[in-house]
Amino acid sequence: MDKNPTAPVAADGPARQPPGRPSPSLPAVALGSAVLLLLFFFALAGLGRCEWEGLCGPIQAEETVQGRLDTALLAPQPGLAIEQTITPRRNGLSEIELLLVRYGGTAAAGSDQGRFTVELWTRGDTLVAAETLATQSLNHNQVYTLRFPPQADSAGHVYTLRLSGNEYNHISVWGYSLDVYDGGQAHVTTTEPLPAADLRFTTRYALTLGDAATAAAAPLRQGRLLVTALLMLFLPGALWLSFFRPRGWDGAAWWGAALALGVATWPVLWQWLSLAGGRWSGPALWGVVAVGWAVVVAQRRSGRLLGESPAAAQPTGYGRPSVLGIHLLLGVLLVATVASRFIAVRDLAFPPWVDSSRHALITAVMVQSGQVISDYAPFLPVDHFPYHYGFHTLAAGLSLMTDNPLPGLLLFLMQLLGGLLPLPVYAAGWMVTRRRAVGLLAAFLVALPFFFPGYYATWGRMTQLAAMVAMPVLLALTWRLGRGWGRFWPLVGVLAAGVFLIHFRVFLFYIPFAALAAGAHLAGRRRIGAMIKAGGLAALLVAPRLVALLAVTEPLATFQRSLPGYNDFPLGYVTTGWERLYLAAVGAAGLVVLAGVALRRRWVTLPLLLLLWVGALFVLLGGERLGLPESLVVNLNSMYITLFLPQALFLAIVAGRAWAFVGRRVGRSPAGWPLAGAAGLVLGLLAIFGWRQQINILNPQTILALPQDTAALSWAGDNLPDDARVAVNAWRWLGATWAGSDGGAWLVPLTGRAATTPPVDHIYNVELFAEVRAFNEAAMAVVDWSDPTTADWLARQGVTHVFVGRRGGFFDPAALARNPGLDMIYQQDGTFVFAVK
Repeated sequence: MDKNPTAPVAADGPARQPPGRPSPSLPAVALGSAVLLLLFFFALAGLGRCEWEGLCGPIQAEETVQGRLDTALLAPQPGLAIEQTITPRRNGLSEIELLLVRYGGTAAAGSDQGRFTVELWTRGDTLVAAETLATQSLNHNQVYTLRFPPQADSAGHVYTLRLSGNEYNHISVWGYSLDVYDGGQAHVTTTEPLPAADLRFTTRYALTLGDAATAAAAPLRQGRLLVTALLMLFLPGALWLSFFRPRGWDGAAWWGAALALGVATWPVLWQWLSLAGGRWSGPALWGVVAVGWAVVVAQRRSGRLLGESPAAAQPTGYGRPSVLGIHLLLGVLLVATVASRFIAVRDLAFPPWVDSSRHALITAVMVQSGQVISDYAPFLPVDHFPYHYGFHTLAAGLSLMTDNPLPGLLLFLMQLLGGLLPLPVYAAGWMVTRRRAVGLLAAFLVALPFFFPGYYATWGRMTQLAAMVAMPVLLALTWRLGRGWGRFWPLVGVLAAGVFLIHFRVFLFYIPFAALAAGAHLAGRRRIGAMIKAGGLAALLVAPRLVALLAVTEPLATFQRSLPGYNDFPLGYVTTGWERLYLAAVGAAGLVVLAGVALRRRWVTLPLLLLLWVGALFVLLGGERLGLPESLVVNLNSMYITLFLPQALFLAIVAGRAWAFVGRRVGRSPAGWPLAGAAGLVLGLLAIFGWRQQINILNPQTILALPQDTAALSWAGDNLPDDARVAVNAWRWLGATWAGSDGGAWLVPLTGRAATTPPVDHIYNVELFAEVRAFNEAAMAVVDWSDPTTADWLARQGVTHVFVGRRGGFFDPAALARNPGLDMIYQQDGTFVFAVK
């Protein structure tokens, strides 16, 4: 048994003196080859000679999406050209997409002599691009895209899109009769008025180096928010570790553990303060942060917080990078990861998808009360709270301390947590192997190459992301409790309790790991008393929340509920990016582990446990495939997107052992250099691909609220009466649940006004749920919103106003503007507010 927490973990086995000392320069060779590869692809991209689109081609994204249409424009012919002015907000304008209208049947080869010309001009009458198309090859409602070299300085410059044709042309485009784009307008070159104010069009841009750097520096431009978040997130963990004073810990692992413990501790503190009748406020939180960090600094200065003990923390070995080198690489990785997360959301003002507005609502309730949420007053008539509030204690605390607007604060916190997640992953890798290189490789895989957790951002999965920040250290310390680190059982208890409060699903996924770890300890004749004490502490800490949940839910009925297809395997995650290659690597590493089991190698214990854990999760969630029940509480999708963590640890541990094995075999022979170079090239390719994947990872379909909605929501909050009931666009999201489809989804948490479709937490009130569903089903069936009877129907529903966001939905603003029963009282850049007369 490992009684000394500074000794190497038992699963690693004793360090052996190799028969031949590997060259200490092998890591430098690997790093050098990776850097050279990065420079090579960077040069190719700069010269425009890249033939590998996924590694160095331009990164394109949508900028302006004017998707509304209601008018088929006349076909341009000599003397009649259609023009649309466009003002990009981004540099790198490279594509303009149109939706074609064909008069005269379908496209067919033959005697059709029509020609349709699309041109793009700058304000100075400089032709940027032009294309003339034979109309016989064009279909009605065909998507056409004009492509041209990226315009490096397009931001803020006016471009004119000109459509013309010959006398035989019968191709035109769709437009929209109401002005919905403030960056330009449509017109014709004749004196006749154009029946459309804007064309239906989409612009795309190629991300420039300057804009990428600006987006990457976004956290620095929000310096006060960044510093406050870091002080708050790390504080509880730093206090815990200063109290337990772990000796011989790697410095970066210390900070990774502090982050995990901090994220897990704040929900516990909020819960117990609320139970005691206390309330958090901005000054109170600042006072706690100031005093807490003063204690940490005082202990460090007095020498009671012990530092690094390299000899104890790192097993003897050869060819390993220096401690400073590892930490520098980890620092670079963290900076790159945070930068990639913020570049990914460069065009957003709101976090994406349905869950984000509910997180804003929960946070708004907690900011107003200064306590953990128990109901949704005064925002919604819901008198209980069956969801998890752990993440929202972080968001509410940050809001109380900074008073930043909620959309930007949530977006910032989500991406900051995602960028810092590799740090606790590094800590976990180091804790279970005592090898820094293993921790670094695991952190690298999570930071860049893996699809998850980066893709969490496109769903606004803030709660699951926060739980996964605590999870790596929870797994590592759970494993080490039976291997000489038993005195840290309170930390495991706090981490487990925090994960429970942050995301119940993630906690459920943790339970099989803890059970398997206990079984492994017992099989190895190790004590599990520390694990039992940790479990008892966790149960005590979450008992109030557990009792509250049992009081407001029917646990048996909740676990038995399901929906058709809800537990389908998410095959799309496997086929995206390079995920299949990573799974193949897991398969190969699994063979290595099985060989190690056959040879009775002690180091395979944890990798084998990780395999068994993941296998157990698949079996437990197999559902109908295995004759097991299915539930809405957990499903394969929510489980699969957490597997990046065991996958990263598993691959890093096996790769570390393989590197050590090869190093012992090659010694100082020249054969080690090509192997190190090849390893560096692989890591370089993973870094390049991963970086590009992360900065362009968002799914545009999940972006519901757009930057243009910010001003409209602010206006609504300032000008609509407190008792207003606002109709908003919605769509059927999951089962019978409706959710807002544009900026209107954020109306309740940001303005406090009632909406016909509040955030999805409205499902917790049966009557409100039915009311929301009935309204939206009826609204969805409306054919013409210009009909005066629709205004009467809105009035009968108690609606006083209609809010239409930039993305839109079933409310057609052009039709609403023609309705005599409605007054347009706000219009800006595709957003509208109408008053019901």
